[in-house]
Order: sequence, then structure tokens, then C-alpha cells
Amino acid sequence: MKLDPPRIPDDLTEHFELPDEDEFENCLFDEAYMAHERMRAREFRSCVFRRCTLTDADLTRAGFVDVVFDHCDLSRANFETAVFQRVRFETCRLSGTDMIKAILRGVTFDGCKADYLNLSEVKTDRVQFTSCSLTEAAIESMIVKQVEFSECDLTRATLFRTPMKGLDMRTCTLDGLLVNLPDLRGMIVTPLQATELSRLLGLVVK
Repeated sequence: MKLDPPRIPDDLTEHFELPDEDEFENCLFDEAYMAHERMRAREFRSCVFRRCTLTDADLTRAGFVDVVFDHCDLSRANFETAVFQRVRFETCRLSGTDMIKAILRGVTFDGCKADYLNLSEVKTDRVQFTSCSLTEAAIESMIVKQVEFSECDLTRATLFRTPMKGLDMRTCTLDGLLVNLPDLRGMIVTPLQATELSRLLGLVVK
């Protein structure tokens, strides 16, 4: 699956802190400190966040179109019901980040540390997770449409009411998954992974 990259113009206006505005376009936020900021329902279009700190920021109902998060700390940020379209998360920290009921369209997560990421009730359309740590992530009631996981660690992640049919998980670590067994039907795994997952059925493979 090939995704369209975020559409970022060459002439960005640089900011080192967040202006008191509701809409942002063609902005570069460089090493801006936005921890604990309240940014509900703000709109970001054609923007780049580079090495920014947004820990515990409240971005509920925010909108992101053609946005890049590059080496940002988004730990425990609240993106509940936010909308992401053509967005790239590059080597970001998303530990404990909340994306409940968010909408993800054409979104890439590459090399991110996303332990405890909450993706419950997220609607996806063309989403890629590549080389991400998703240990103990919550993937519950996700609406899955064209999602790819490549070389990701989903150790002890929770998969519940999220059909995995057709998803190729052969390059991923699936140890200790907490799952609703019917959701695993049609998931593509290696023989070794199948042996590990069979323990969920109480089988003993010899």
C-alpha cells in the first residue's frame, strides 16, 4: 500500500511557541514546548512539528490535514475524536497517547514508541505502522480499512472486537496478546506465531 505524503509547501512560517489562534496553515513549529496546552478543536493544515513537546496536551476534536510530526514527544496527549488526513508520525513518542474515536486517513506511523497507545473505536482508512513499539496498546472496536503492520511489537496488546482478517502480521511480535478469538480469523501469521496463538485455545502443540 502506497500512501500520499503530506502536502507541505517550501515556505513555512516558523514558530517557537503556539500563537493564540484557532487555525494554522503553512507553519513550522520547531522545538516548541506545548506540554499541557489546551488546543481543543484547533485546525492545522500543511504544518510541520519538529522536535516539539506536546506531553499531556489536550487536542480533543483537533483537525490535522497534511501534517508531519517529526521526533516529537506526544506522550499522554489527548487526541480523542481528532481527525488526521495525510499525516506522518516520524520517530515520535506516543506512550499513553489517547486517540479514542479518532479518524485516521492516509496516516503513517514510522519508528514510533507507542506503548499503551489507545486506538479504541478509531476509524482507519489507509494506515501504516512500520517499526513501531505498540506494547500493551489498546486496539478495541477499531474499524479496520486498509491497515498495515510491519515489524511492529504488539506484545501484550489488547485486540478486542477488531476483525483482523487479511492483515499480514508475519513480521510482527505478537507475544502475550489479549484477544477476542473470533477476531483472529483470517489473520496472516507464520507457523511459529500460529503455534503461540494456539495457546489461546488451550491447545498443547508437541
